[in-house]
Amino acid sequence: MKKLLLFSACIILALSSCKKDSPKTTNSTGVTATIGGADFNFSTAATAQVIAVSGLYSIQIIGSNGTGSSAQGVSISIQSDKPIIKGTYSVADASPFTDITYVENTSVSTPVSFSSNTVGTVTITSISSTNVQGTFSGVLVSNQDNVTTKTLSNGKFNVSVITTKQQ
Repeated sequence: MKKLLLFSACIILALSSCKKDSPKTTNSTGVTATIGGADFNFSTAATAQVIAVSGLYSIQIIGSNGTGSSAQGVSISIQSDKPIIKGTYSVADASPFTDITYVENTSVSTPVSFSSNTVGTVTITSISSTNVQGTFSGVLVSNQDNVTTKTLSNGKFNVSVITTKQQ
């Protein structure tokens, strides 16, 4: 599980260091979800980054809210050897690899993070070169103790796609 978290963090860092074109649309509404019974709106910097390199495809949908030690974030990742298209992707499947991560206290040195383990789905209902929309849900497990869980429901995303060019 820690390798999965490290992998997700590396993907986020790699994507943030790439050159990005401006999104072509402004009709995105962000990312929302109910996590552990509380409703969240992750609309700050909510985007989707799509990469296709050497027959490998990935989409990373991210969003955040709050500031300082109260900052929180969510990341939804799908990685495959086939293009990411409309459909339902399960975290239980090894291919395409799918993961949902929720992080509390993102601005401190030891954030609290939860990742999907074997229970969860991401459904892409619409995808284009400028926008991606869909739903997500699952059970998130603490990356700190591998015991504590949070139920994630009512997840929705409608975000602009950022074109990423590898340098």
